[in-house]
Amino acid sequence: MGEIKRVAIAAAYQLAEPSMIDVLMERLRDETLDVLSHEYELSPRLTDAVIASGDRALQVALAANSSGAPGMRKAHLRLARLGDPGVGRALYKAKRWADSSHRIRAAVLAAADPADPAWRASGGLVEELLSPSARHVLRPALRAPFPELVVRALGEHGRSLPRGMVLASCRDVLAHGGRDGLAALADHLAERDELGHPGLVELLRRAAADPDPAAVLHGEPSATDEITAEVRTGPMWNLPQDTAVDWDEVRAEHRRHPFSVDAIMTLNRLPGCPPELAVEGFRADPAGTMARGTGPLPPSVLIEPDLALDMPGYRLRQALTTGLTEGWLPCTWVLSEVRPAALALSVMPTAGTAGEDTRAAVRELVAPLGAEPAAWIALYRRVSRFQGTATALVAAACAEAGCGATASWPRPLKAAFPSREPEDARRIFQLLFEHAEQDAQESLIPFLDERAIQHLLVFGRPARRIRDRITAVHGRSAQIAHASRWDLPKEDVEELLELDDPEVNAKLYLYGAIAFEERVRILAGRGRGDGQVPVAPQLLADLVEVKAAHRRDWLTAGHLSGDPGVLRATLSRCRLHTEGGRLRTLIHLWERHGPQEVEAFLDEQHFPGRRNSSHPLPASTHRGVRKALAAPDGLAVLRSLLAAEEAPERLVALLRRTAAGSVADRVRHLVAEGTRLPWPQLMSAHTAEPLPGAQLAALASAPDCPRTLLVEALRAQPLAPRAEGMDWLPRALDDGRLTTGDVLRHAQPASAVVAFLTATDINSRPARPRWRPPHREAARLLRSHLGADPQAWASALRLLPDFTGSLPELLTAAARRPGTA
Repeated sequence: MGEIKRVAIAAAYQLAEPSMIDVLMERLRDETLDVLSHEYELSPRLTDAVIASGDRALQVALAANSSGAPGMRKAHLRLARLGDPGVGRALYKAKRWADSSHRIRAAVLAAADPADPAWRASGGLVEELLSPSARHVLRPALRAPFPELVVRALGEHGRSLPRGMVLASCRDVLAHGGRDGLAALADHLAERDELGHPGLVELLRRAAADPDPAAVLHGEPSATDEITAEVRTGPMWNLPQDTAVDWDEVRAEHRRHPFSVDAIMTLNRLPGCPPELAVEGFRADPAGTMARGTGPLPPSVLIEPDLALDMPGYRLRQALTTGLTEGWLPCTWVLSEVRPAALALSVMPTAGTAGEDTRAAVRELVAPLGAEPAAWIALYRRVSRFQGTATALVAAACAEAGCGATASWPRPLKAAFPSREPEDARRIFQLLFEHAEQDAQESLIPFLDERAIQHLLVFGRPARRIRDRITAVHGRSAQIAHASRWDLPKEDVEELLELDDPEVNAKLYLYGAIAFEERVRILAGRGRGDGQVPVAPQLLADLVEVKAAHRRDWLTAGHLSGDPGVLRATLSRCRLHTEGGRLRTLIHLWERHGPQEVEAFLDEQHFPGRRNSSHPLPASTHRGVRKALAAPDGLAVLRSLLAAEEAPERLVALLRRTAAGSVADRVRHLVAEGTRLPWPQLMSAHTAEPLPGAQLAALASAPDCPRTLLVEALRAQPLAPRAEGMDWLPRALDDGRLTTGDVLRHAQPASAVVAFLTATDINSRPARPRWRPPHREAARLLRSHLGADPQAWASALRLLPDFTGSLPELLTAAARRPGTA
C-alpha cells in the first residue's frame, strides 16, 4: 500500500466517530494491518479498539509499531499485559527507543504464563531468547517466569548485578523451577566463579536442601541495588535523581566488582556521590570523562601535575566551565589556583551571564588594577604568555605599571568589517573590562584601539554612560565601527540609523540586517527626517562588486533612487526587466535632477562591473525617452508612457498571453519593479474567462494577491504532498490569507491534500504546527458526505490514491458508489 493511502487511513481513524472504528477495522482489515505496523503515532481510538478486539493479527501488527511516542508506549504496555505469546514475541522484537524497550519487554515477561506451551514452542519467544543472537536483549529476562531464561540472563548480566538482585532472580528460578531448578542453577554458577559473589553457590545448594528454601533466599533488592544495576546494564541517562542512595552499599559493590568509568561518572551526577569515587573514575580516564560530561569533582584533582599528559587542554576547559556553571567549582579557586591565567580567565562567564558570586570574585580580582590604564594594558600585554594564576597576573601587571610602564596599546588594529568576536587576549581583556567598575572603564576608553572599541560596542553591551564616553572620545570612528554586524540588537540599529551619517549608513547597508525600505531610503539619499543624506562613495564602489544572484534586493533598492551615481552602480549589476520599471526609474531621476541628468544617463558609456559594453537600458526605451526630452513637457510625456505601459487592460492581456513557463518570472519582475497589479480587473477577467493555472499560480505568489484569486489558484494547480513548487501556499497560510480549511475544501488531488495536512506521520509532519488539519471541519465534512455508512468510508479510502479531484468531490463520489447506503 502506498504512503499516501496509509497516511489517509491513519487520519480516517482519527476523524471517524467511535462507533465506526470496529466496522472500519473489519472492512479495511488488510489496510489497517499495514497502518498498524508502521512507525505512526496512532489514534487512541484505534489502539483501544485493537487491544479490545481480541484479534491477534491486529494486535501483533500494533505490537510491531516502532513509534516511541508516549501514547504508543502506553498502548504497547497494555498489549504486553494481555499475556499473549504471539503478541508478546512481536513486542519483544520490535525496535524502539531504548528508554521504552526495557519496560515493555519486562512487562511482556511479567505477564507470561509459563504453563502456556506457546511461549516455549518452536519459534516462540523463549527459544529466540535462548539463541546466541539475543544476548543484548536478555536483561528483562532476569525476572522471567521461565527458569532457563533466568539462568541465561544471569550468565550474561549476573556479574554486574548486586547480590540482592541476583538473589531475586534465584527466587524466580525457585518459584518456577522448584528445588531441582535451584540446584541446577547452583551447578551452572559454580562453573562461572559464582558471578563474583563469594558463597552464592553454597547458599543456593543449602536453600535447595532446606524445607523452606525461599526463607534461605530472603531479602528484596534495595533502591541502591536498582541504581547500581541500572548504571551497569541499562540506559544510564534516565536515572531517578530523588532516590536516597546508600553510598556505603555503592562502595561495597565497587570493591566487589569495580564500576566502569562510564558508570562512575553517571553515579557522580547523583547527589552525595563520594568524592573519592568520582576522583577514581576521573583519574582512570580524564579525557573520556570530560567527553561524557562530569559531575562534581574536588577542585584540586583538576590541576594535578600529570593531568596535562593525559587530557587535551580543551577538555580541561570544558571541565572548568561545567564546574563554574553547575556551581561545584568556586570561582575564587579557579582564579587563584588554575594556571596558566589565560585558561582560568577564558572559562569565566561574561558579566551579563555570570551569577553574583562569580561577578563578585572577578571584581575582586581586577580591583587592584583600579582606574590605572597602564596596569590594564600591562595585563593585556602579558596574559597570553603568563604561566601563573590569574591572581598572580594581576599582581604582575600592577607591579609593571608601578615601574613606569606606558599606557599605550600594543600593536593597535583598525576596526574589522564585518566585525568578528574577540579571541584570546582580546576576549579576556573585554571580559575583565565588563566586570570592572564604570570609573575604571571610563579611564580606559581613551587608550583602547579601534578594534577593542568595536568589540565593546558590538559584543559587550556597555552601559549608556560608557557608550556616551566612547562617542565623546572616539567620535564617528566608533559609530562606524559599531555598524558592522548582521545581528546587532534592533535598538542599536535604530540608534545608528538615526544618525543620518553617510558612512554609518554604508556600513549598515553592507553588514547590517536592515529592512528593504531602509535600503531604498539610504540609496535615495533621504534622511530619517526631512533632510538629504548623500550616499557614501565607498558604498557605490562596493555595490559594483555585489552579485545579483546573491543580493539582488541590495541592487533593486537603488532603482528608484533618482541618483545617477546609484543608478550607474546598480544597473551595471542588475538589469530592469520591465518597461514600466525602466520608465519609473528615469522619471525619478528627472524629478530629482532634471532632464539634463536623464540625457546624460542615456549617453553614459561607462558602467563599472558590467560584463558587456552595451547600455543597461534597451534601445526601445532610449527612443521613447529621447522623444520625451525633445518635448516641451517631457516629464508629462514620460508619465503618460508609464501610464499606458501599466494600463490595467494591457497588463491583463500581457499576463494572459505569457507562456506558462515564463509567467511566474514576469509577475515577479512586475512586482519587484514597482508595478501595482490590477487586481479588480484581473478578477473580472478570470470571471469572464478563467485564467490558466500557471497564471493563477504566478499571481498567487504576489504578496498582495487577494484571497479570491488564491482560492482559484488552489483549485487550478495540483497540490504536491509538501507543496513543492508552491512557495506561495505556505506564505498564504502563514499570513492568514488562506486557511487549512481552504486547502481541505478546494485543493486537489485529494490524496495530496491528506498528505499535506495530516499530522499523523511523525516523520513527514509539516514544519509549521498551524498547518495541521482543521479536525473539526474535516470531521464535519466526512460526516456530511459519508455519515455512518462503513461502505462509504471504505470506498472513499480505496478511491483516494488515484482520485484527481478535490476531497469533497472524492467523498461525494464515494457516497454514490453502488453498495453504499
